[in-house]
Amino acid sequence: MVGIKLVNLTKVFGKVTAVDHINLEVEDGEFMTLLGPSGCGKTTTLRMIAGLEVPTEGEIYIGDRLVSSSIKKVFIPPERRNIGMVFQNYAVWPHMTVFDNVAYPLKIKKLPKDEIKRRVMDILRLVHLDGMENRYPHQLSGGQQQRVALARALVMEPDILLLDEPLSNLDAKLREEMRFEIRAIQQKLGITVVYVTHDQSEAMAMSDRIAVMNKGRIQQVGTPYEIYKYPANTFVAGFIGLANFIKPDKVEIRDDKAYVEIFNNKLRLEVAAPLKEKGEVVLIVRPMDIDLSKKPAPQTVKGVIKRATFLGDIMDYLIDVEGTTIRVQDKSRVIYDKGEEVYLRIIHGVLVRL
Repeated sequence: MVGIKLVNLTKVFGKVTAVDHINLEVEDGEFMTLLGPSGCGKTTTLRMIAGLEVPTEGEIYIGDRLVSSSIKKVFIPPERRNIGMVFQNYAVWPHMTVFDNVAYPLKIKKLPKDEIKRRVMDILRLVHLDGMENRYPHQLSGGQQQRVALARALVMEPDILLLDEPLSNLDAKLREEMRFEIRAIQQKLGITVVYVTHDQSEAMAMSDRIAVMNKGRIQQVGTPYEIYKYPANTFVAGFIGLANFIKPDKVEIRDDKAYVEIFNNKLRLEVAAPLKEKGEVVLIVRPMDIDLSKKPAPQTVKGVIKRATFLGDIMDYLIDVEGTTIRVQDKSRVIYDKGEEVYLRIIHGVLVRL
């Protein structure tokens, strides 16, 4: 397998800069997800890797091979990049059987019939479609159609697999099942994957690393744990999961740690502070990183329940603390009612720049 390297990659459409000088390296056999809201540039980036869009500036390497360079006037077309791609809308041919859909790219290459049959049946077994090779797309579920598209992309034994929001048309339960199935196939084959989605839980469940994008730029690259626990800025913190944004009353920064006072100086905490530039700061605290109790204790602050919502496995609270509304998600068996006084203890927080 091979990796991917993007160097100052840029794409401009008229007056709109869709992708703005991004740099990214995807390791051999890595599952990298491009995550961000609609219009952030993630699909455009994927299409440039595929060769379906010509970059305005920058370079793209697949392995050691330069496949696109605006300066060196290099552009290798998609069919010569040895990639497989799965689109959002499946793009399976309704008039062809499952076998013929998957075999189509091999027939285009005019491979021997015996080899075509062997490779198609092998890949259908891999995606759990063996026994369905004579069915037509209208006889398949949405998940099965997506497996056909995945099999067709993999049957060519590509170096790179690119997936553009492939699960967005599926229902929630099937989408969750397919997440783990795609990940299992990727790990079994050891293939390098670049996956595009706007679904944060999808990205967290499937990825080795995530590149969070916004307005054409990469905001942060890291493992799901790093992205969630140590967001680089307020955008990442707000886009990945739920977050409380608390303005500190006082801050003392020492290396990668900080001591902050919050809630009218009534609570002093030691928090992570991986700050790389100067400017105003805000404390990020996840709702699950706050404990509640009925009695005061060291390192706690008093609040009043404004809203209590039962969500099955957790209670979701809005709590007024010194005029600041804090969201808490609590898995304990103790249930607090609206208007009740509670004491909050913050387990983990991170200081980021505004």
